[in-house]
Amino acid sequence: MVRLNPIPGPSGRLLSSTLPNQREKKTPSPVTVGVLTTANKKGLPGGEKQRLLKEMVDYGKKQNIFIFFFFAQGVNWRKRRITGYVWTGKQWRKGLFLFPDIIYNRIRFRNIESQARVKQLLRQFERDPSIYLFNSRFLNKWEVYKALRIKKSTAKWLPETVRFNHKSLTTMVKKYPAVFLKYSYGSLGKGIIKVKRLSDNQFAYAVAKKGGSKWKKCSSPNTLYRQLHYLSENAYLVQRGIDLARYKGKIFDLRTQFQKNRAGEWVLTGVAVRVAGKNRFVTHIPNGGRAAAYNDVMNEVFGSTSLTRRQVDEQLEQIRSIVPTALEKELRLCLAVLSLDIGVDKNGRLWIIEINSKPASFDENEIRTAHWQNLMDYFIYVNENRTRGR
Repeated sequence: MVRLNPIPGPSGRLLSSTLPNQREKKTPSPVTVGVLTTANKKGLPGGEKQRLLKEMVDYGKKQNIFIFFFFAQGVNWRKRRITGYVWTGKQWRKGLFLFPDIIYNRIRFRNIESQARVKQLLRQFERDPSIYLFNSRFLNKWEVYKALRIKKSTAKWLPETVRFNHKSLTTMVKKYPAVFLKYSYGSLGKGIIKVKRLSDNQFAYAVAKKGGSKWKKCSSPNTLYRQLHYLSENAYLVQRGIDLARYKGKIFDLRTQFQKNRAGEWVLTGVAVRVAGKNRFVTHIPNGGRAAAYNDVMNEVFGSTSLTRRQVDEQLEQIRSIVPTALEKELRLCLAVLSLDIGVDKNGRLWIIEINSKPASFDENEIRTAHWQNLMDYFIYVNENRTRGR
């Protein structure tokens, strides 16, 4: 292991001095941020994910923020030291660090975060008064739905959702022309099942797959349930299907990101569109979807000067001002980065389909740049407020 020298401490002070008899210029202490992430067999994630880590470091340097990355097994709680990695601008180097001011949980996989030792570590970070931990865990769809359905101001954005069982499935397929079955802990559209009612009062269902979906017919809700009984009643949900607006004959949804800024207030980072592939019912790119520009799609679908077009923007602003704060309050979590998948129906009404506390990076450069800037601003906000409170 290489011990990096100097090593930033919790307040950004350096633990070793420069050359003897050399006067140091006084510079502001850096904010130190440890990013808890997930290792692959060789250490840090590779490819595109590693490029994003480097981007984060580069943006931090511009604002006197020192960022290093570490894994759960690298924490020595007794000595309050963390073995981690830092990007020097030319290479990754392994080093030993003091506990940072801020810890950002970017563990990428639920099965890793749900391990007992990892959950215990996160609880320790949360209880430590010298550390600020945010976005401490993944969310699940059912807890999000329950949290937001409490008040009318947030419930109005939600498609009706119930836990999956024989009775609820039967009720929902009779009530709505289409429903979706979703794994409460899933993401990226994996394993989503669409059920639609046919004109002869039969039903058909299909599972979203990368290579396309194959529809199967059922003669009754009972038959449908028997064919889907392998789904866990404790982990799957039945969600009302929304009659989405279409762009060039294909369904689409909005991929939005909300973040806290330099004032600790929620802002809309950006909005992009994902358009489903031909004859597909999910819009995720791995399932055949494609990216499109928000303004281009909205203007073509609703008209650039129409009242409906303006109302879409107004609804996004209403969601920004209400939903993230309500979610934090009800779940008692500190969240600073959220992505929302939002459906737009044919009347221009918005529907929150899914909320994610560990959003993937946007392909759109403008949104990704705004994300990094907001994130660095939030690090500074947290550090300033923690310093005042000392």
